[in-house]
Amino acid sequence: MPSLVHDALRDVPILVTGASGFIGGRLTERLASEEGARVDGTGRSFREEARLRSAGVTLCPADVRDRTAMERLCHGKQIVVHLAAWVQRGRGGEADAYAINIDATRVLIEAAAAAGVRRFVLVSTVAAYGLPVVDDIDESVPLDTHQGDLYGRTKALGEQAAEEAAARAGLSLTILRPAMVIGPGSPGWTTGMLRLVQRGVPVLYGKSGFAYPVYIDDVVDAILLAATRPEATGQAFNVSGPSVEWATFFGHYGRMLGKSPRRVPMAVARAIAWANETFKLGIPLTTLRLRTYVRRLRYPTQKAEQLLGWKPRVSLDEGMRRSEAWLREEGLLRT
Repeated sequence: MPSLVHDALRDVPILVTGASGFIGGRLTERLASEEGARVDGTGRSFREEARLRSAGVTLCPADVRDRTAMERLCHGKQIVVHLAAWVQRGRGGEADAYAINIDATRVLIEAAAAAGVRRFVLVSTVAAYGLPVVDDIDESVPLDTHQGDLYGRTKALGEQAAEEAAARAGLSLTILRPAMVIGPGSPGWTTGMLRLVQRGVPVLYGKSGFAYPVYIDDVVDAILLAATRPEATGQAFNVSGPSVEWATFFGHYGRMLGKSPRRVPMAVARAIAWANETFKLGIPLTTLRLRTYVRRLRYPTQKAEQLLGWKPRVSLDEGMRRSEAWLREEGLLRT
């Protein structure tokens, strides 16, 4: 893939937290192998260790909550990209969510500023908006710091903490809010969705709203631009592809599997969500998710297009084609 940043990152020392995760792994790989940056990647365990090392990434096992480790890793860096996050939706863990998504973010910004880092990129999520009354959710829509979803709430609060800490320290901060990130290696919106359709779990309910997928390399493109473009300083950006109906989104997985995604009437879906919340069944459907599902949500990206020159380059059809090839390579799809 051609570079979007014209050698601006060559030989630049960069720290990426959450490098053991889906987005962080792809970002560090591209930074080292395609952009020529000197990349340290942190994480608690690396499933793709050999691939990342072969790309030229220096792996630094560390917990983002360890202040001393973060101070040491920030030393000598010019750019920090913060991806490490608590994402275990529906599994409790309120203390961990607050410690990782809020407190550790604040501490990392303080450590980065003290080390002389010149640019800090925080990768957040569109979930930080919660579920506003409007369907077109651009960056002018306030974040919901009181929403019921623990992940979305702590990411919104984490953004607030980051902005306050960066303002106090005089650190250049840019925030990105990716939507549903798909592609090879995506544990949630690719592997997870395939498994739901594979198992016959209901995924379509009555008259559906919109999904808002974006391909992994398009998200990485946005991070690279946020790390280098002066126009990004002090700004927040949505990172999303065009919204599509859920039937279209899940239809891709149905095609891969040769079976139709399961649909149930909305009344049945409401009963499933109620039973799940009442009896703790562990089903990936709650009343809040059902409310989100029926909305025709869009996350406009005109701001990123105008200020960063970013726009998604990989269509949903192409992204799903690449995802299918990876799923077959990994033995996760054998039809």
